[in-house]
Amino acid sequence: MPKFLLYVALVTAVALVAPVPRSYGQTNPKPGENPILRDVFTADPAPLVYKDRVYLYVGHDEAKEGQMFNMNDWRCYSSSDMKNWTAHGSIMDVRDFKWATKDAWASQVVARNGKFYFYAAVQEGAPANAKAIGVAVSDSPTGPFVDARGSALVSDKTTPGPNGWDDIDPTVFVDDDGTAWLAWGNPNCYLAKLKPNMTELDGPIQRIEVPNYTEGPWLHKRGSTYYLTYAAFAHQGMWEKLCYATAPRVTGPWTYQGILTEQAKNSYTIHPGIVEFKKQWYLFYHNATLTLPTGESGALGRRSVCAEYLYYNPDGTIQPIAHTVAGLSVPPHSGAQPAPPKRPPGAPKPAPSLPASPGVTLTENTQPRPAQWPGSPVFSTMPDPSTLALDNLSFNHKQGVASLGQTFEVKADCRLTRLDLFGGDGFGTDAKQPVTLALYDLGTTTSLAADAPTYSTSNNLLGAANGLDISYTPQAAGILQFDFAGVNQVTLKAGHRYALELQGVAKSAPLFWRVSRQDTYPGGSAYQNRQPVLLNDKRGYDFALAVYGVPLKG
Repeated sequence: MPKFLLYVALVTAVALVAPVPRSYGQTNPKPGENPILRDVFTADPAPLVYKDRVYLYVGHDEAKEGQMFNMNDWRCYSSSDMKNWTAHGSIMDVRDFKWATKDAWASQVVARNGKFYFYAAVQEGAPANAKAIGVAVSDSPTGPFVDARGSALVSDKTTPGPNGWDDIDPTVFVDDDGTAWLAWGNPNCYLAKLKPNMTELDGPIQRIEVPNYTEGPWLHKRGSTYYLTYAAFAHQGMWEKLCYATAPRVTGPWTYQGILTEQAKNSYTIHPGIVEFKKQWYLFYHNATLTLPTGESGALGRRSVCAEYLYYNPDGTIQPIAHTVAGLSVPPHSGAQPAPPKRPPGAPKPAPSLPASPGVTLTENTQPRPAQWPGSPVFSTMPDPSTLALDNLSFNHKQGVASLGQTFEVKADCRLTRLDLFGGDGFGTDAKQPVTLALYDLGTTTSLAADAPTYSTSNNLLGAANGLDISYTPQAAGILQFDFAGVNQVTLKAGHRYALELQGVAKSAPLFWRVSRQDTYPGGSAYQNRQPVLLNDKRGYDFALAVYGVPLKG
């Protein structure tokens, strides 16, 4: 669940969504109809198959009007037919972790060595005062669970960084060879091996780099293929969708497979849980459509768990899943499922791919976590993009923008050879979501007002009136390198100010450019629609940019 301090604008928009009418699947619901759990508000589902039953672990949200989340305990339900669910009540309270203070957030239970291990995200008390992951243990899948360590398994000390919410949403996967892996995190996806005792990390923490990742990872395996499903896009100012990637090993390399489901109804968060039961695969998630018998309706924190059938294509990819009211109340498809048609009969042809313009080569994701710019740039807005450029901006932000720009100066005349941005993610470019690159000479610094609220442009220096087309496919955030052929190696002059722009369609999200939360470069600024980027109503932010060039002789 994304942390609201980061997403004030998003949360404000979500809070204004009207409650869902009771008519949404609530009149005499059939067994298996969504939402599948109806006694309380539930979120962040985590299924476990044990013997002949599915056990479903959820957070219990008691948020009232004006509250974001109010989660104090975890609950368990079980079923032998995936339609009728038995409530086993509360299995653990957040304060059963004596070192925790609040927030019974996402959890998961795995069976190992005749015991059941419960991993959960909570708020750790002083001095950390940050999110952490605890582990509890029980002899029964329905608990009660007791703290297995007396301290956090993963804490802010484990993953130091500028955010206090990194360590949330644990998922545990036990491989065929008995090796157990823990994945977690927001906004980074961390991966670590667990020791056989299941209560200690075994070795270094790695990072999984996949496009658009926000939180809520779920690991599973089918045959020889590993799957990572996760909530995506919240850090780009959008409601979460589920995306997934595949790999030959749990450590990767991971191949992005795209969007699995669209956003949940009436909830900007979504959280996956995937399991096979009696030779049928299922996806669990949550939305906010439930109205309790008391009349209290779903809202931002008052979510409810749902389930859908999940089907694979012959090549191992997962067929896109639609959110339905019927859910599991209808029978699954019988027999092997062929790949769905690429284009339904009568549907319009998809937009063609957008080719890159001659004269520029875009290399994506040359460094996923750039602690420094490669090589020797003649100019950069910041020395450590990974640490300083924490936020993503794109054309879909706020009311929508058509350009993202960074102004800059060079100290000596040079011939431009390359531009590096720290960006990535997004939906990719096509004819409906094009992106172009433009570079403008704004004039001499002596002729420009130091505090100008905007800038005007003349001819694009990159050789085309409308800029250079960019052909981009979704990749994890990293360095994007733009290499120029001779026709585009323009001269940059000392004493002039320049504006580099990404230009696109307002309210589209083909790619994102990382921006700092501080003024890292006094000689220029970040702009949207040629207006200064304002974060927390303050100016003075910079996009992560490096310029490369060859000095001009005498």
